[in-house]
Amino acid sequence: MVRQILKAFGLWGALSDCVRLLRERHDAGRSIPREDESKLMRAISESKSPAMLPFFILSVDTGLRASEGRALCRRDLALEWRDGVIVAGRLIVPKSKTDAGTGRVVPLTRRVCAALTLWLSRFANTDPESYIFPCHKVGLSGNRRAPWIWDVRLDQTIGEWKKTCERVRGTAGLNYRWHDLRLSENPNISEETIRSLAGHVSHRMLERYSHIRTRAKEEAIRTLDQSGFDAEGHRIGHSAATEKPHLAD
Repeated sequence: MVRQILKAFGLWGALSDCVRLLRERHDAGRSIPREDESKLMRAISESKSPAMLPFFILSVDTGLRASEGRALCRRDLALEWRDGVIVAGRLIVPKSKTDAGTGRVVPLTRRVCAALTLWLSRFANTDPESYIFPCHKVGLSGNRRAPWIWDVRLDQTIGEWKKTCERVRGTAGLNYRWHDLRLSENPNISEETIRSLAGHVSHRMLERYSHIRTRAKEEAIRTLDQSGFDAEGHRIGHSAATEKPHLAD
């Protein structure tokens, strides 16, 4: 950020030789296996934050950044309601850190629809400008210390929940960042689909999260091993001259 400001005022050239830049990290981000996702959901269910579970499901199933989820308003959702239940829908990301991310359309899974049905039912007198996850306070009531929401401010978005996240990670015995929720390990989902849903702008950016494809790549290697051929089409353990297929004349 400082370098960009200095460049804008033509001052960076005189200082550039005196500044040692930190090495850029290319290992940022980790994908979350399905078994760890289940552990996190159980830990979240035990927390005292009613908003965290629907926000978690939304992040996992849509690839939204935390800031994008907080910025969502009612006007950004196109929902199909049936008998008081959301059965389908999509969202449009109003603002993102990338040009590719802003304005992208993301369809909602059935799991997101179910979570939003319960979450949105908590709030009355909303309008198109109301935030999906509004600012609120959480109290505890009864002998079971059940959480309940009060002092809701629909015109302000929810804040961060670093302490709650730390407790959830401790309960689950896992150490993920919220940003990691965006990264799918499903080998049936193409890289292009992940890039589109998550708002990545280039293949290089997607490669920063190359572990997303780890399971798919391992599965491909296992399939190759089982077939008895190496990567060049030679049968393993046999002469390439005798085993390599030939084209017919």
